[in-house]
Amino acid sequence: MNCSLLLRFFLFACLTSSAATAQSDPQTQQALDGIPIRPSMTDAAIQEFDNPHWIYINRDSVVRHDAKATADRHELLLWIPGTQPSDVKPQPGRVSRGGANEFCKLAATLGYHVISLSYPNTISASICRNENDPGAFEAFRMAIIQGGETAHIKVSRTDSIENRLIKLLRLLSERRAREEWAQFLTKDGGIQWDRIAVAGQSQGGGHAALLAIHHKVARALCFGAPKDYSQALQAPAAWYLKEPATAKERFFTFNHDQDRQGCTPAQQIENLKALKLDALGSPVHVEDSKPPFNKSRILMTNYPGTKVDSLTAHGTMISARNKDLFGEVWRYMLLQE
Repeated sequence: MNCSLLLRFFLFACLTSSAATAQSDPQTQQALDGIPIRPSMTDAAIQEFDNPHWIYINRDSVVRHDAKATADRHELLLWIPGTQPSDVKPQPGRVSRGGANEFCKLAATLGYHVISLSYPNTISASICRNENDPGAFEAFRMAIIQGGETAHIKVSRTDSIENRLIKLLRLLSERRAREEWAQFLTKDGGIQWDRIAVAGQSQGGGHAALLAIHHKVARALCFGAPKDYSQALQAPAAWYLKEPATAKERFFTFNHDQDRQGCTPAQQIENLKALKLDALGSPVHVEDSKPPFNKSRILMTNYPGTKVDSLTAHGTMISARNKDLFGEVWRYMLLQE
């Protein structure tokens, strides 16, 4: 090949490379797909439950402020996963993002900073359902959220949801400063709850709802939740009746007609009525409606319309396999004012 041809080949390669870079920023793509961070990297005192946190962020929105991208919401979507039984072992060489990966990616494209948090979640809150103490569910959940001990669980402050979130935000603030994770921390290093949308599935959805009772949050999104129903007292958990710090119109729930995990579908509706979400509108089946779903905060599905087992029904609303089916429902829950 002569020099002239070599020169033309080199110039062509450079132009092609530049065009590819302009069309797809590798760092942006990686952040949207999820970046794993081990809890032990954020706090050396964390030794257990060290499955990675995942962060998702659209740098076109929050760093470059690209006019073609969705505007930065200046809100954090905190995803709290459901129970992961201790006998379920991770696959060697594989780091799982969890079933809510597509939901988290959607939130990032809509301008949210997103964290899917790893925390002690091997014991389900349903262990409290036969307790005569009406406050048993709340005590169990607050032990996980803040650190504490009950008859069923003991969680150190180090391993609590709050500490893990604070330590992760501190690390991100230092190492990814341009993404402005520090805005979700208060000046004294606490959590800026009013800039955080709390969300979760199953046990995580219950934590999200209780956090919205205790703190004024941006919104609370519950999938297959909240499930705290006392079989001993035949009544919803006492904490549903507390005056919430978050306005009730900021709560959104999405449940399945055939989900019997933790409580029956009828008891699930009792829980939501105890939260007084029915005052904002009757339950709406998303198959029979379109956004904005009559602005209901009690969204339901019976997908696929035939009989399914309870565990399948329990995860249907947030399954990555159903992103095309329920994408507009997720969008409604993330954006509706």
